[in-house]
Amino acid sequence: MDPASRTHPSFISGYLVPSGYVVGANLRRFPRSSREFLRSLGAEPQLKLTTEPFCEVNPIPPPSMSLLRVPIELLQEILIYVLEDTRSPTAVLSVNKLFHDLGQPLLHARLRFRSINQLILFSQGREPLACAPKSLSITLAGGSADFEVFKHLAAALERCRRSTRAADKKRIRSREGNHVDHDDDGAHAAVVAQVPLELLSLRLHSHTNNPHLGYIYKALSLTNPKSFVWMGPDPEHHFSTAIVPSATYHLIRALSTWTAIEHITLTNLSFPSDELGVNTSFSRDAPLLPPLPSLRTLYVGQATLLPPSAVAAMLALPEYTALAHVRLVDTYRHSIWGPRIRRRDIEEAAGALKGLSEQARDALLERVRRVVSCEKKTERIMGGDNGDAQGLLD
Repeated sequence: MDPASRTHPSFISGYLVPSGYVVGANLRRFPRSSREFLRSLGAEPQLKLTTEPFCEVNPIPPPSMSLLRVPIELLQEILIYVLEDTRSPTAVLSVNKLFHDLGQPLLHARLRFRSINQLILFSQGREPLACAPKSLSITLAGGSADFEVFKHLAAALERCRRSTRAADKKRIRSREGNHVDHDDDGAHAAVVAQVPLELLSLRLHSHTNNPHLGYIYKALSLTNPKSFVWMGPDPEHHFSTAIVPSATYHLIRALSTWTAIEHITLTNLSFPSDELGVNTSFSRDAPLLPPLPSLRTLYVGQATLLPPSAVAAMLALPEYTALAHVRLVDTYRHSIWGPRIRRRDIEEAAGALKGLSEQARDALLERVRRVVSCEKKTERIMGGDNGDAQGLLD
């Protein structure tokens, strides 16, 4: 084989991979048919990292094999893995037309932003997306947080919504043979008020003195995810407040617009409420979240100013019959220097709720015992309930 062709990404001898990517040990990430195909080429499940621009992994005798003969399923799995790992998706999509045509829908289906500049550039784009996004994630280190991040997120979701509307119009015209009335066409497009997502994930800080926190509601109400995660960008053992009380307030307002939400994970936050009703727009014994009939699981971790009565009041709402598990991990009624919330705190709050009949109160107590779990996960240097063992707190 010509030596030059052995370093070209359009050919495979055994299996050619770009510099720095792992193949053998990650075969298990591919579908069974893809793994069998790779093994038929001689690729065994053993780790090998490349140091040259292109190299051979478990080479087999010639003739070489063109990428055009590799199953599309395998190329898609490879591109998913590479696009999730690279900070320059453009470089991957620019390899050749096949990589571009296969990779662009994969990239748009799983939108990932690791810098504020990536988010801005995407939000300013005017070209329609190759497909409707299935997930959107933003991960910003604490030092790179931007006061206008949710303003840019709103613009990015507006672009997604425009693309979804355009795709719906095209699909309607195709189905009805271009005989759609313009008014009807607009009515169909108007249905896309929110961008449906399988997952919306945020790992970033908010700031108390941010004048643009109102964009949290504007941005998040433009989407309708099934799963939502907002965590701090710091390591898990760092107790920091990424979601400040004023940000939590706008977040909870946005949650009320979601009709498809099933799973919520919130960590590193402080609630805009406490048992005394100080510095809060929430009344005493108000539910923790607005009615969300589709919600199935709720995880709250490293949270302060969380009233146990709010959790009890939420479980008392008839709209939460689908809620199967509420997990409270390292949550505090006041500050982190006090004791963690235990399940008996929720039970006591449920017993003290007003306006419940004796039968309804007994049913609520049983539901709290069945649904709520309180846990200790992260140890502190001093203060509070350091003497307790890690695990469930009854």
